[in-house]
Amino acid sequence: MESTAQLGQLFELAGVLSGVHEPDRAVVAALPLLRQLAGAEAVLLVSAADQTDDSAPRPVVAHDGVALPVEDLAGIAATGPTLTGTGVPGSWGAQGIGHVAVQELPGHVGLLLLAWPDTDTDTDAHVSPALELALSYVDTAVGRAVSQEHLVDLAARVDNAQQLANMGDYDWHIPTDTNRWSDQLFRIYGHEPQSFNASYERFLQLVHPDDRERIQALHQKAYATGEPWQVVERIVRPDGAVRHLLTNGEVVMGPDSVPVRMRGTCIDITDRVLADGEKAQMSARFQSLVESAPDAILVLDEAQCILSHNPQARELLGAEPQGHAIAEILPGWPDIDGDAAAARSLDGRDLVLDITTAAVSSEEDTGDAFMALYLRDAEPRLAQEALATRLGEAHLRRRQALEINDNVVQGLVAASYALEQGSMPSSRAYLDQTLSAARAMMDDLLEPLDGEGLQPGDLVRTTPASIGVSPDAAAAHQEENIEQNDSHRVLVVDDAEDLRMLLRARMETRNGLTVVGEAADGLAAVELASELQPDLVMLDLAMPRMDGLEALPLIRAAVPGVRVIVLSGFNQSTLAEKAMEAGADRYVVKGGSMRQLLELVDTVLDAAAS
Repeated sequence: MESTAQLGQLFELAGVLSGVHEPDRAVVAALPLLRQLAGAEAVLLVSAADQTDDSAPRPVVAHDGVALPVEDLAGIAATGPTLTGTGVPGSWGAQGIGHVAVQELPGHVGLLLLAWPDTDTDTDAHVSPALELALSYVDTAVGRAVSQEHLVDLAARVDNAQQLANMGDYDWHIPTDTNRWSDQLFRIYGHEPQSFNASYERFLQLVHPDDRERIQALHQKAYATGEPWQVVERIVRPDGAVRHLLTNGEVVMGPDSVPVRMRGTCIDITDRVLADGEKAQMSARFQSLVESAPDAILVLDEAQCILSHNPQARELLGAEPQGHAIAEILPGWPDIDGDAAAARSLDGRDLVLDITTAAVSSEEDTGDAFMALYLRDAEPRLAQEALATRLGEAHLRRRQALEINDNVVQGLVAASYALEQGSMPSSRAYLDQTLSAARAMMDDLLEPLDGEGLQPGDLVRTTPASIGVSPDAAAAHQEENIEQNDSHRVLVVDDAEDLRMLLRARMETRNGLTVVGEAADGLAAVELASELQPDLVMLDLAMPRMDGLEALPLIRAAVPGVRVIVLSGFNQSTLAEKAMEAGADRYVVKGGSMRQLLELVDTVLDAAAS
């Protein structure tokens, strides 16, 4: 054994190391004593970072002012964790050091280097039992400090992780009724970390009063069976706030199967519980809305079968619809019109349904595709629309009747009175005013729908017009017409028989005109024109079966070169442009002077002959 002085130095070193708890500082504090024990010229601590840094020189922790050139580090580190080394370059210091001992310290503290002068003395002689014991003290102290650092770091990381997860752990020693809670568990309960011993009685005081009996029963069962357990419990914080904890635990039995410890974790799930509660309330409110909705609601799965429904669907369809294919109810599915679609109830009734569809996603977001159908009996809507249409038509007829009274009947009465008094000019003026008013009424009633005016086919009548025939006109119509060879052949087309007879009678008084036929509708006009090949057609527009706009191009195709004068009750602004586009030579509004009409006929025929 070494001298008493060395032994004293070892005790002094042990005392120094026991009071220092940081690895680097422990080594630095031991360096002077190590130098004395080893008789070394220099003692240094080289950090681990300096050993592995190949990019640039870095400072070295040194003692007694001895500087270690960077180029020597690789060679010294390569000797490994041995107590001796030789061949240390003389450039290491002015002292002429030639021997070095290297001690690798625990953790990442680095290397402990001891250097001796370059003498003939064997290097191993410097490594005495006292030095080995001293180095062992340093190694143990550094290892203890490193472990303590690791333990503190681990505890900090665990506490940080528990805070992030809002989770704490507990370890209750049953015989002594002492309970070790993590810092975060204290925070979860609303207290400062480590502010009290969480005895079992103190713990029960923090549990919600309505949950205490249940929790105690759970613990008693765990004591008896030793089985692990999990439970959701409520606690009450000092400020009165209620929190929900997901707690699990296990019982540790002693050698005699007597419970000695209970340990586990607690996770604060209050936010999740509240969210689930709100979600459940929303789901209940939604279900209530579905149950009370006026529409029948069906939910279809991917196979187009009814997955669920509300009571209104069962009532509308006459039976339980769940499990039925939607095609049983809607034969045209999925190619159906959403309004007034033909359907069939499950009890065999024909239905007319208004249908709205919507995509539905599952709460669990499983990717399953669902579709909701909202069904409503369309019959009430259709009946209301029909009623509204009838009411609208009734209002229109009433308005028309009032306008006819104001604009037509009154004018005809005034014309009649004027005729009785023998005033032909006044009667004629009243008739002209009445015709103008009647045409204005027609223009008003025929206002284009959606920007589109009258089209070919819109003027087809359901019945021919009839206003009665005067005796003179009837007699003239019955006279036999003797056709002249040089006469122009005329076809008169009008659904009003009296007008046809008046036109015929008046035109046949005109030298050079012969009426060869009459037609009461467009189809007959086309057939007679093809058969008779007239030179001129006097054509009405509003007629049964086929109107004049439809017949006009067909007549022109059947009789090349034929002239067509449209004689219509509609104003020029209403149909003149369409008639001319269809092939008419002239457009004449009914009600004008017959003399002027015959002059127009002459003009049209003369233009054709020239």
